[in-house]
Amino acid sequence: MTTVLPRFEGGRRELGVLLVVGMLGLGATLAGGFMNPREAAHGYLFAFAYWLSLCLGALVLLSAFHAARARWPVVLRRPLEVMAACCPLFILLFIPVAVAMRQLFPWVDPSPALGEHALHLLEHKRPYLNVPGFFLRALIYFGVWCAVALLLYRWSVQQDAEPEQSEHRVRITLWQRRLAAGSLPVVVVCLSFATLDWMMSLEPLWQSTVYALYVGCGAVVGAMSVVGILAARGQAEGQFGALMRSVHFRWLGTLLLSFVCLWAYCAFSQLLLMWIATLPEEVGWYRARLDGGWRWLAALLALGHFAGPFLLLLQRRIKESPRALAWVCAWLLLMHVVDLYWLVLPALHPRQWYPHWTSLTAWVGVGGLSVAACLWLLRGGYTVPVRDPFLLHSLRVTSHE
Repeated sequence: MTTVLPRFEGGRRELGVLLVVGMLGLGATLAGGFMNPREAAHGYLFAFAYWLSLCLGALVLLSAFHAARARWPVVLRRPLEVMAACCPLFILLFIPVAVAMRQLFPWVDPSPALGEHALHLLEHKRPYLNVPGFFLRALIYFGVWCAVALLLYRWSVQQDAEPEQSEHRVRITLWQRRLAAGSLPVVVVCLSFATLDWMMSLEPLWQSTVYALYVGCGAVVGAMSVVGILAARGQAEGQFGALMRSVHFRWLGTLLLSFVCLWAYCAFSQLLLMWIATLPEEVGWYRARLDGGWRWLAALLALGHFAGPFLLLLQRRIKESPRALAWVCAWLLLMHVVDLYWLVLPALHPRQWYPHWTSLTAWVGVGGLSVAACLWLLRGGYTVPVRDPFLLHSLRVTSHE
């Protein structure tokens, strides 16, 4: 059975190209940082948040599959394992964020221009928003994410090498399920607080209890979109998507539809509650994003991140067509870029859309290194968990299960 299952070969040339592109992108962003430090810092944070969100979205989805003992997604699990296992790379990529803290977060060194009332509120938040606490929490976040992601990936690869009749491969599946079920709440809590630390505190006088869930849902949508694209592009014999049938694509599309709706629900709930309350510290956040050029991005998100994909993913024929689903997934990945850009950059340019080239170079740089890390982890290995006890069930799954 192992000999007919797909193994990822090659990728050396692509790996080299991605490394060069990534280093050039980061080098250009660094050069832009000397010319305009605040612009480059916010552009880099946007890029860092985007690519890390795909990694963490994959980790949440992978842990949820294990915790729920889901059998049908075994065939599409390896890309999630590889994306999640890239988490240690982001420890290094976090260094520029740490270096640029003064350019990013007003609470690090509050300016008297903020006004007496704002300074008073920031002083009350000082027990949480302080530099030592910021770094300590970041250490905890990355420690939890890396430990869980690397263990799930390592066990899965180790399982691939087990003999066909080995009982140890069943034991490994039990380890994965127990780890995922026990760690999933901790992973999600760390994701929530990281979102508050690295994104919401860009405007520290604003707060929302829905914000972290909103960002997390977008991350899961992004991770599923990557899987959908990879599966559709890998339909040739011996590739990852060759083992997936229409029922796998349909269920993936249905799950994607669910999280698109949840993302929209969080976005609308947050807007509705703050619109009704009309508190100055809450309305200002939306005024910065619904005035000027930013309003067009907000409208694009409403139509492109929810309305359009919602109507398309309701159609069974689109979900069962690898090519059609891949186009929807590609569009959602683009909308995820717009979403995080809309969340981060208005903190620097409120009420005025002012795109800067460092956002693009940072996105390309961080993305090049992230994708290169995925290729490096995948090279020479199987693109599906070949010794998972439930792989055969996943391959034979029917729409009635």
